[in-house]
Amino acid sequence: MSEQTTGAGEEPAIPAGTAGSASSDEQSPQPKQADPGVIAERLQYLFENKRKPDGKKYSYREAIRAIEASGGASISVGYLSQLVTGVRTNPMMDAVQGLAKFFEVPLSYFDAHTDTADTNEQLKLVAAIRHAGVQDVAMRTVGLPPESVKLILGMIDRVRAVEGLPPAEPETDTDE
Repeated sequence: MSEQTTGAGEEPAIPAGTAGSASSDEQSPQPKQADPGVIAERLQYLFENKRKPDGKKYSYREAIRAIEASGGASISVGYLSQLVTGVRTNPMMDAVQGLAKFFEVPLSYFDAHTDTADTNEQLKLVAAIRHAGVQDVAMRTVGLPPESVKLILGMIDRVRAVEGLPPAEPETDTDE
C-alpha cells in the first residue's frame, strides 16, 4: 500500500488514479469522474501553482507536516489525496482551515460561490516574484524616482528581446 510514494515525501501532488487503480505508474487522468468538485479543483490548482521557494511543488506529506506543525488538523496522505482527486467532496472543516492557512488563501477560497480569479492571480504573482531573482530586482528599485524605474523596465524589455523572449505585458496602471 505504500507504493504511492516515490521517495521521502516525494509523491506526486496530483495522483494519476485513485484506490483500485490497476497500475500506479500510469499518468492518465481518471475519466470516470466528470466533475471532481470545487474543493478538488481548487486543491489541484493550489498544489500545481503554489510552490516552495526553490520552485518545486509541495508533496502531500510536506503540506500535512506544515499543517500539523502550525497546530492544524492531523490528516492522512490518503485523506488529502481523496480531497484532491474528488473522491471526498465534504471535507472536515479543520482540514479545510489547515489547508487554507498552509496555502495562504482565505477560507472562502474553497466556497463554491466564491470567485477565485483574484486569489489565483495573486498566487501567480507571488510565484513570478520568487522566480529567478525577480524579487531582488524589484527591491533594488525601491526609492527610485518613476523615471528611473521606467528606464530599468526599458532595459529589461531590451534584454528580453535580445534573449528572444516575447514582450512582457505591461501593468494596467503603467502609462507610456
